Amino acid sequence: MPFLTQFEAADFRLEDLIELKGRRKLFVVFSTYGEREAGLISDKISLLRRELGAYVDRIFLSHRRVDAKFPEKTEDMAQKADRDAGIIVCNDIEVPDMGAEQGKGSDMRRALYHLMNMHRSDRDFRDAVIVFLDADVVPEYFGPHFVTGLSGPVLSGFDFAKAGFWREKGRVKKFVAQPLFSVIDHPKLRGLREFSYPLSGEVAGTVDFFSRVHFWQIYGVETGINIDSCMAGNKVADVNLGLYDHEHHGELGIQKMSFGIIRTYFKQLVDYGIIELRQGAVLSDRFAAAQIDEHGVRGSLDFDLSEKKYAPLVDLFGRE
Repeated sequence: MPFLTQFEAADFRLEDLIELKGRRKLFVVFSTYGEREAGLISDKISLLRRELGAYVDRIFLSHRRVDAKFPEKTEDMAQKADRDAGIIVCNDIEVPDMGAEQGKGSDMRRALYHLMNMHRSDRDFRDAVIVFLDADVVPEYFGPHFVTGLSGPVLSGFDFAKAGFWREKGRVKKFVAQPLFSVIDHPKLRGLREFSYPLSGEVAGTVDFFSRVHFWQIYGVETGINIDSCMAGNKVADVNLGLYDHEHHGELGIQKMSFGIIRTYFKQLVDYGIIELRQGAVLSDRFAAAQIDEHGVRGSLDFDLSEKKYAPLVDLFGRE
């Protein structure tokens, strides 16, 4: 059986999904930071509530405040759009094996821990479906198909669904991730080549699936989950959402992201015993490079880009 199955978002009609869903819970979690998505989140939540109604049991923000003490406009806008919207303030969520470190992956894990802790007594919760969405998608491309297209395969029996799309730039995906994932040929890793957009932040899965993968703190979160799903032989869907775009990163941001993805890829392969570093070689946490700038002046780059790899949350909640 193939590792990955391709779907189009249009393959999943709401009326069919409502029947398929039955009594299972479905949650949408938007990742937000500060007030940068305040102007976008209200319209997105309003659209999902208007178009999908009770199909989505609850919408949450996995939100990191710039100043932990003060509520922000993003939170207010979300709750104006949906009075039942849950605000998970990641600054305040304490997880036993985590410190105060920041990053998209660490906050996704905090949000998942919070939801699992809320439903600790509900044995059926591990079968619930969570759809993680980035909040900064350009409004003209966002629609209810983000939720129906990603949740559809999971409700149909897949463990994990990942968005694919066409994006105008997508430089890290085109020039780093996809070439990198073809460099080492291993039977369990060939599935990495099948993701149409391996770095997409729009994903869905069962709570049980997300509780059994490693979350990486920052840039490595998507790559780490992809590799875990390959190695575990999970049933994975690649869903074409069509056109997509959000704010583009500058060149330095692209370099840092690329370093994090490459480092995570090789670290995972070392941890799984697929490759071995010898003769004193180690995987560095530092991105260091010489450069000549636009003025013809020599300089250098040196950044500590260390990020933590967290144990699966099932280790905290038990594997029963």
